Amino acid sequence: MGTAFVLEKKRINIPKYWINNREVENEIKRFNQALRKTKDEFNRIKDRICKFEGKDQISILDSYNMIVKDDMLVKDTLASIKKESINAEWALQKTLDQIKETFLKIDAEYFKERNSDVDYVGEQIIKHLVGHKEELFSEIPKDSLIVSHDISPAETAQLMKFKVKGFVTELGGKTSHTAIISRALEIPAIVGCPLAVVQIQTGNTLIVDGEKGIVIIDPTDKTKKDYELQMRKQVETERMLLKNIHLPAETKDHKKIRLSANIEILEELESIKEHGAEGIGLFRTEFTYLNRETLPDEEELFQQYKTVLKTMYPHYTTIRTFDMGGDKIPLNYEYNLDETNPALGLRAIRLCLKERTLFKTQLRAMLRASIYGKLKILIPMVSSLEELRATKAIIDKVKKDLTKKEIEFDPNIKLGIMIEIPSSVMIADLLAKEIDFFSVGTNDLIQYTLAIDRSNENVAYLYQPLHPSILRMLKMIVSAALKEQIEISVCGEMAGDPLCILILLGFGITELSMNALSIPKVKEIVRSVEYDTSRSLLERILELDSAEEIEKFVRKELAKILGPVYTKYISLS
Repeated sequence: MGTAFVLEKKRINIPKYWINNREVENEIKRFNQALRKTKDEFNRIKDRICKFEGKDQISILDSYNMIVKDDMLVKDTLASIKKESINAEWALQKTLDQIKETFLKIDAEYFKERNSDVDYVGEQIIKHLVGHKEELFSEIPKDSLIVSHDISPAETAQLMKFKVKGFVTELGGKTSHTAIISRALEIPAIVGCPLAVVQIQTGNTLIVDGEKGIVIIDPTDKTKKDYELQMRKQVETERMLLKNIHLPAETKDHKKIRLSANIEILEELESIKEHGAEGIGLFRTEFTYLNRETLPDEEELFQQYKTVLKTMYPHYTTIRTFDMGGDKIPLNYEYNLDETNPALGLRAIRLCLKERTLFKTQLRAMLRASIYGKLKILIPMVSSLEELRATKAIIDKVKKDLTKKEIEFDPNIKLGIMIEIPSSVMIADLLAKEIDFFSVGTNDLIQYTLAIDRSNENVAYLYQPLHPSILRMLKMIVSAALKEQIEISVCGEMAGDPLCILILLGFGITELSMNALSIPKVKEIVRSVEYDTSRSLLERILELDSAEEIEKFVRKELAKILGPVYTKYISLS
């Protein structure tokens, strides 16, 4: 609950100047790069749109992409640069004016209304041309509730500095990176809230109920009191859970489970220690590369990894090599990744093996930092032995280079892979022979196994963590890990889902990595059950036919086993 502050974007001054013949080629190159960055930006936003409420926004973004690809916009702008010898921004502005004038001459309301779309798309292209970087947060009052059309993951992280109480955005979805970061930073947020900027004004009193997905504008006194009471109860529950964070995460029959944390940015380190994390099970490093004009160099990465390793010592820190591609493309990236199916395209380890200089830079930084703590290196989206062996060869090469230059690193760093696509599950027995640990990424594994696009509202109901196929795959992965005696952890959303804990324990998984807020609750569940009981129940669960049957069975058994703990912490999950 707090006072709203509506973030508004400022207009950009468009530079206009003449160029000589030698500068034409460079202006064309700048224009094409700006077009590509704009397309990438729209695609990223589209992927983040709420799966249930995003139809209109998806349609808008598709129309934006059509404008970016429009022949008239591209060809006329290039022609102006060449024939009139003017800079790209000026040429683009002239083309935009011509397009809008054409629309106004057509006697149809639809085309006249499209002028605002042309303005918006043109503004985004010009922003990339001039390298515009907006200081969005310079005027934010302390303890505000931010209302904006969209906030990127990097901007969300910046909100920490201004101690904002929460935010509401018109774009975004539950599994968008903005939403994930807001949960990690413990900032209440509503994303995918259409017309928020229109309906809310700076100065309005707001209630942002992140759990129910509700925004209340200028609530009544009674509503305020109800929410104040609810907040006090929530604080009390969290206080009770945090009282036990010093206790070991072990079952009643003394099976020890390691509860570690997933992080994206350094600002989360304090929070994960406060919530009792025993290490970092997944450090998503790609966020360091996004939303900036230049790529991070080796020294910047080294300092970042050194800080994390020193802070978490004596616990392990598992650093995942950058998982870029798909919806995560750096602003200054040179390749054209306008792919039809980006989730299945050049991303994660595939991109690392193509961009070897970039990959080696990150590996050098990791290895140099390894002497400041206990490092594990995690490789994302491995699909074959060939990919794994090519990756290991690069790591060995980097180690030899460092040794040759007498740069110190830990020679015993553990190497692991994400198991997150069906092919890696089917050859888990072969992969397990060549690495030290598996980390199961259940979010992608579910998506790829069930063949669903999580941002598609028409098939979102098929996203079922308890689907029998997912549980059978987990069984195969665990069997392969146990046979080769390598470590195995789960780092996807299932690890922090109370309904899945009993199942994961039953499989014999001994490390669960999740967002920091989930750790105290999961610890309470682990300490309330018996390992032997979870194994017995899993045998019965694996005989059930559907996700619906499994969830019903798990809820019933958990309620019996946990008693008051179930009612207090799990019943609403």
